Amino acid sequence: MNDTLAGFEQRRLAELKAHVATRAATERDRRPRRRLALATAAGAAIATVAAVATVATPGGPDTAYAVTKDADGIVHVTVRDFRDAPGLSRQLAGLGVPAIVDYVPAGQKCRDERGTPVTDIPRGLYYAPTSIPGEPQAWRMQINTKLFKPGQTFVWTLAVAPVDGYISTSTILTHNPVAPCVLVPDDRRHRVQSNSPAPATSLKGYPAEGKTVGEVRAEIVKRGLAVTYLVTEPHLATDDRFAELERNFPYDMYPNKQDTPVGDDWFVWRADEPEPGTIRLAVTRKLKEDAARSSS
Repeated sequence: MNDTLAGFEQRRLAELKAHVATRAATERDRRPRRRLALATAAGAAIATVAAVATVATPGGPDTAYAVTKDADGIVHVTVRDFRDAPGLSRQLAGLGVPAIVDYVPAGQKCRDERGTPVTDIPRGLYYAPTSIPGEPQAWRMQINTKLFKPGQTFVWTLAVAPVDGYISTSTILTHNPVAPCVLVPDDRRHRVQSNSPAPATSLKGYPAEGKTVGEVRAEIVKRGLAVTYLVTEPHLATDDRFAELERNFPYDMYPNKQDTPVGDDWFVWRADEPEPGTIRLAVTRKLKEDAARSSS
């Protein structure tokens, strides 16, 4: 099993902490349910990670993105709709940014080994995405075209997170040649946030956490609601340095395991309502505290 977090826990800890902070800040004012979190990483050995909370708004070709270039070679990129990756690639290339942009739907990933990452990334080559004041549907970043060396390409992957629909953006400077993104099923683990305090749902007055799936499903049917499942597994900590990560993201999910049959004796540890009238239950065969006792 390819576990993408194994070698990048330090980087992911920074990303997830930023994810928690930005998500909390935007929940108060959020009207649409769709949210995006942006995380950038340059290179494999040298990386910078940030997160920006924004809202995805479908737009036409004139509003999907904007790419401009200053006289000093700085390219400014603004993105509002993340789906037109080929168009964004062409715009960047036309202004001197050697980039390949790929859009990856939830539940899929690009096949590994697309190229060899550059490790000596020059300072100032790019700045991580930031939100635009007064324009919550967009983010922007800067790229210095004068700092590229011959035979280098930005591999920019816009991937939809399988749990909450966040967009994670991975920007890796790579030596040529770069293999195309071949989409394959996502078999990586993804950390699932605890959502504490629990979000408001149509199950108001009925705490689902800790109950069995059979109990909660009966209440959902009684209220005339639909139910879906997020199949998860307890994430058992092995390093005390990541205690905060473990508290905020206690369970893992694998997109390729979401067809696993869910039994009435499974447990519910989180309930949310991604669409009105549909309750999504994060379920597990064994609660994290029970799994931790069993492994000790």
